[in-house]
Amino acid sequence: MNCLIVSNGFIEDYNFYKDILKNMDFIICVDGGARHLINFGIKPNVIIGDLDSILSKDREFFMSQDVEFIKFPASKDATDTELATELALEKNPKTITYIGVLGSRMDHTLANINLLKKSLDRKVKAKIVNEKNEIYLIDSEMEIEGNKNEFISIIPVTDEVIGVTLQGLKYPLSNVRIKFGSTWGISNEFIAKKAKIQIKKGMLLVIKSRD
Repeated sequence: MNCLIVSNGFIEDYNFYKDILKNMDFIICVDGGARHLINFGIKPNVIIGDLDSILSKDREFFMSQDVEFIKFPASKDATDTELATELALEKNPKTITYIGVLGSRMDHTLANINLLKKSLDRKVKAKIVNEKNEIYLIDSEMEIEGNKNEFISIIPVTDEVIGVTLQGLKYPLSNVRIKFGSTWGISNEFIAKKAKIQIKKGMLLVIKSRD
C-alpha cells in the first residue's frame, strides 16, 4: 500500500503532483489540508485532526461525500500530522508520501521533517515532497534518481555520521565521518542518472532540490 498524507502547508503548483497522486492507495487528509484535496479534485479516505483549520465549506463537502472524520481535542500531545502518520503506519504501508507539510511556520516544518523518523523505525519508505524538494531520512543506504539541474544535500541529524560514501555525484565521498553541524554535504550535483548514498552509523537527511 502506498499512503499519502496531505497537510495544510504550501502547495503552489497543483499540476506538479498529478503523477504522485496516481499511485496512492490510501489518502489521509490532515485538517485544513482539505483545501488542497478540493483543488486536486480528490476524495480522501479519512480526514484527521482537531478540525480547527478546515474550512466549513470543505468540511460540509466531504461530509456529503461520506468521508470518514477522526476528530481529536485541540489540547493534545501530538500534532495533527503526527496523528496522521500514526494512522498511516497502522495500515502497514509500503511507502508514505507527505505533501503540504512545509510552510512558513518553521516549528511545524521541522516537526514534520522529524516525523520521517517514525517511518524509518518501522522500515517504511517515507519522503516529503514539494515543488522544489524531496526529503528523506536514512540510517543505511539508498539510491536516488536525479538530473543535472538538480542538487542533492546530506545533513547529519545525529552527533556524527560514520562511513559516509557517495557515488554518482560530482563530489564523491568514501567512508568519511561527518559531524552534526557540518555543511560539508550541501549542494552536491548529479553526474549520473542515479546516485548512491551509504552510511555505516548515524542518520542523514537526504534532500534532492532544484532551483
